[in-house]
Amino acid sequence: MKQKKHICLISGKRGGFGAMLPTMELINSSSEMKLSVIATDQHLYEKFGKTIDELKSKIQLTCSIDLEQAGDSNADRGEAVGVCLQKMSRILEKIKPDILLVIGDRGEVFASCIAAHNLRIAIAHVQGGDISGSLDEPVRHAITKLAHIHFPSTELSASRILKMGEEPWRIHTVGDTHIDQIFSSNPAPEHLVAKKYSITADKPTLLVLQHSDSTVSNDSYIQMQETMNAVCSLGLRTIVVYPCSDQGFEGIMRSIENFRNFSHISIHKNIPAEEFIALQKLASCFVGNSSAGLIEAPYFGLPTVNVGDRQIGRERCANVIDVPYDHHLIKTAIDKSLYDKSFRACCSKIRAPFGDGQACRKIVDILENTSLGSKLLNKRMTY
Repeated sequence: MKQKKHICLISGKRGGFGAMLPTMELINSSSEMKLSVIATDQHLYEKFGKTIDELKSKIQLTCSIDLEQAGDSNADRGEAVGVCLQKMSRILEKIKPDILLVIGDRGEVFASCIAAHNLRIAIAHVQGGDISGSLDEPVRHAITKLAHIHFPSTELSASRILKMGEEPWRIHTVGDTHIDQIFSSNPAPEHLVAKKYSITADKPTLLVLQHSDSTVSNDSYIQMQETMNAVCSLGLRTIVVYPCSDQGFEGIMRSIENFRNFSHISIHKNIPAEEFIALQKLASCFVGNSSAGLIEAPYFGLPTVNVGDRQIGRERCANVIDVPYDHHLIKTAIDKSLYDKSFRACCSKIRAPFGDGQACRKIVDILENTSLGSKLLNKRMTY
């Protein structure tokens, strides 16, 4: 009997898990492959909503890894990434996957790839070649140089990977897996989400998700205050979601909590992926610096006020208004996104470059047909 190809996926962040869930489900249904899933980083912590419980309800987990991150400083994050490398090395040596499947640019992903590299495990990287700003961008490109199979989201990202000296046969432009969950998953019914989050059709709703800019993590509190002062001053229904675990997250959380007692603002440690998709359909404007505002929001015609430099240089559509950390300018941009009819009409006609929701099927097909062995593992620069 032919042995199934063993794919191991790691997830340390709620958004990445949601983006990869359709791919995981297809791997599970494949007769050619079997799946292991390792949960780590913010999935395990109550301060981020302990999303491991959500993961367990959707997919069978192989194990979890506590990164033991003590706080939100640069040193705390660096030590946590080191813990991930040590623990992941032991787990990967034990379960012995054929391919490690990863997404994005985060530290726990990079550490896992270093472990896999030393264990001679092939690495398949989703979302390589993107420009994404902050400390994450060079990590993304470092993962690309470790990876053996590349699944970029767009042709522009694929061209960057090629320019990094990667062999063309390794590069497969599949689209962004974040779009898969829009088309392939089962978003929560909009009427139920509207009721749960107190959204009414006759009044605008703001959806706010802002992470720290890890290049200036000590400024995260002040930066979030500018955003929160802007959205609060408008008096509109506002749904605020906690940030990810990048250094500086405590400043973001502290700022958010200053506004907990305002009746028009609700604060959430986590929102399940299927509800977050529905909220993007229902919201009037996305505010903050999450990549969701650039990648997912265009598919809903949702205007995005992108605050600060965290997403500097990232590929984007005409739905995005870029503003600095200034509450007056943020408020002005929100007003434009809500009341400028020509701008909103433009947003509704966008054809985004991030794929058609079929990235998961393309990835699984390529993984099924990828030959293991020395040709895959032994990489060479093309120039």
